[in-house]
Amino acid sequence: MIEEIIEAPKTDFFIRLPSEADLPTAFAAFYKQDYVTVVDEETGESTQTPEGEPYLVTHTHDYAIDLVGVIYEPTGNTLTDDEGNEYPETAPVDGWHVNVRLVGDARRVDIEEIDAVYGVVPNSPSRVFL
Repeated sequence: MIEEIIEAPKTDFFIRLPSEADLPTAFAAFYKQDYVTVVDEETGESTQTPEGEPYLVTHTHDYAIDLVGVIYEPTGNTLTDDEGNEYPETAPVDGWHVNVRLVGDARRVDIEEIDAVYGVVPNSPSRVFL
């Protein structure tokens, strides 16, 4: 009997943006803008005006976004502090890092579009979802 192996859809995504400044553009689908509705008393016509700045919605029932930021890795060199204690030298890894966990498929298309451009497969992730 031949068993078919069915691969589960990916739920965790590791994203490396060029910089933090790229977050609003790359994750535009996950930003929200609040509005105030004003009704003209004479005409009854309502208009909506943006209130505040758009903001990233980091978690819903469908996903969770972990803004990791800059990741540092050991360089292989050892440094010594003023008290004589040795510690590993670290240097930043290129990019600004974001982890996303999907719960279901409601936002799959949005995150897979981001993953297609900025997704990475870390050898040993610095931070993961539990």
